[in-house]
Amino acid sequence: LRCIKMLTEEQKKAVLANDRFSQQKLPTVEEIRKAIPKECFEKSLPVSLAYMVWDFILLAFLYKIEPVFELAGIPGMIFWYFIVGMVLSCIFVIGHDCGHTTFSNYEWVNDLVGHFCHGMIFTPYWPWQKSHRHHHTYTSHLTKDMGHAWTTEKVFNSWSDFHKFYATKFGFVVTLIGWWFYTIAGIADGSHFWPFSKLFKNNTERVKCVISGLVCVAWATAAFYYFGSFGQWFKFYVLPCIAHSFWLLMITYLQHQTDDIQVYEDGTWGYLKGQLQTIDRPYGFGIDYIMHHITDGHVAHHLFFTGIPHYHLMKATAVIKEKLEPFGVYRYQKSPDFLWQLTSLQNRLEYLVGEGTGLLKYAKTMKDE
Repeated sequence: LRCIKMLTEEQKKAVLANDRFSQQKLPTVEEIRKAIPKECFEKSLPVSLAYMVWDFILLAFLYKIEPVFELAGIPGMIFWYFIVGMVLSCIFVIGHDCGHTTFSNYEWVNDLVGHFCHGMIFTPYWPWQKSHRHHHTYTSHLTKDMGHAWTTEKVFNSWSDFHKFYATKFGFVVTLIGWWFYTIAGIADGSHFWPFSKLFKNNTERVKCVISGLVCVAWATAAFYYFGSFGQWFKFYVLPCIAHSFWLLMITYLQHQTDDIQVYEDGTWGYLKGQLQTIDRPYGFGIDYIMHHITDGHVAHHLFFTGIPHYHLMKATAVIKEKLEPFGVYRYQKSPDFLWQLTSLQNRLEYLVGEGTGLLKYAKTMKDE
C-alpha cells in the first residue's frame, strides 16, 4: 500500500494492531520515571567537572605519547587517530550533556562548558543543541527526526546508481566525512554555521549561530598558531577532529539502526514508541565506561534526556530494562564487533518501505518477513 494521505482512525488501528511498540499494556513514560531511583535525576557540578577534567587528562596523555605510535608508521598513526577520536568524542559527550542541561543545574555553566568542549572539536554548540533537541523530541519520526535523514524507497530510487553505491557500499567512508556535510553543508537539516540556513527561525537563534561558529573558528585558529604550521595543524588538529566525527557518526548510527528498526509518521508516531527505537549497545573493552555510557545507556538517555546525567545512566538502565523486557520492547545488542556492525548494517539497510501507511521498516526486513 502506497498512499500519501491522512490515515483514518481505523487505518491507524490496523497499522498498529501487531506493533509490539504500540501495546496498550506498555508502561507509560511517567510510570517508568517513578520506578527509577530519584538520585538518578540529581545533577552534580563537581562530579561533572571531574569527568571533564579526566577526559582532558586522557587527551593530553595521548598527545604526549604520540611519538611512540609514529614508530609503527602509518598503521601506528591510524590506531592513534582512532583512540584520539574516541577520547575527543568523550569530550563531545560532556558538551552534549551541557546541551541537555544534565551537566549542571546552572544554564550559564552549561553554556560556557558546552562551548568550550564543542568549540575545540569544531562543533557549534547552540545550533547543534537545537537540532539535537529536535532529534530527541521526535525520535524515529519520518519527517521530524533531525540528525537522521531516513531514506525511503521513493528517495532511494531517485538517486543515481553512483549515489546508491557510495551511500551503501561506501558507508564507512561516508561516516568518516558525513559530520561535516551535516554541520557545515547543511545536509539535511540546514547548515549549523550559516545563520540564514533553514535550521534557524528567528534572529536570536541566528545570533547564537554566529557566536557558536566564532568559538569554533577561534579554537581552530588558536590550534593553528599553537602547532606552528599548516602541516602540523592538519596532523594534530584537523585529522583528530575527523577521527572524532567518525566515532560520533558511528555511535549515532548504531544507536538508532538495526534490521527491525521502525519509523512512524504523523498519526502513528508517539513519544514512547519513538524513543524505544533506540538500542543499547555495549562495545566492551572499557569503551562504554570511558565514553560515559553513551553507547550502552542510550535508551535511558533518550527517555529522560534532560533529566539523567551520564554517571547515573546505568542505574536507570537496569530499572528500564526490568520494566520493558517483559513486553519485548527493550532493544539491546552486544557489539564488541562495532566496526563490523557499522559496515554490515550500512551495506544492507538501503531504504524504508511503507511510506504513507504510518509504519515503515527496512525493505530487507519486510522481504525476510
